Amino acid sequence: MSSCRTLPRIIMFTWNLTALRGWGWQQLTGLSGSIRVYSELGQGTSFRIYLPVSGESSEPEAVISEESVKSDGSETILLTEDNEQVREMTNEILTCQGYKVLIAENGRDALAALDQHDGPVHLLLTDVIMPDMNGRELSEQIAAREPDMKVIFMSGYTDNVITHHGVTDPGVNFIQKPFSVKALAAKVREVLDQHPGKPVA
Repeated sequence: MSSCRTLPRIIMFTWNLTALRGWGWQQLTGLSGSIRVYSELGQGTSFRIYLPVSGESSEPEAVISEESVKSDGSETILLTEDNEQVREMTNEILTCQGYKVLIAENGRDALAALDQHDGPVHLLLTDVIMPDMNGRELSEQIAAREPDMKVIFMSGYTDNVITHHGVTDPGVNFIQKPFSVKALAAKVREVLDQHPGKPVA
């Protein structure tokens, strides 16, 4: 598991980049390229390599410093994600930001964690597509108990797969997976700081 010191160096949720054959990470970044990896249990793993168009100048992506990732977050977040690797990494990011994280593998566990927690929970960060109870259904059940709790949906599926879940509707807080440390930290802080009734665009 990555420490708070190494997390800023993680560009996306990636696993075992050194196993790539042929082109290496050094060659890719030397050409100002990038790679995104997403793995979904039962769905497979996809790799996307991005390279700048020939003739166009492209500056390498700036390294996120340790200081830029740190936060004085103190709120409690209920994290619900059925993919173990994504769940552990997301928990690590949020913990390094200073948040207290309640971890759940599915909707049922999330509701149980909420019942057992003594104190306020400020944000639900949940995957959209999960077995038994999807993220939208979970958020609706929690809203009936905790109407002031804010929600961020996350998914690695394309819009045409998740649109019918309503999480891409205007006014709904959503972040696409895979996401960077900086992107997740910024989104969480943005939603927590927003005024009630005014979701982030």
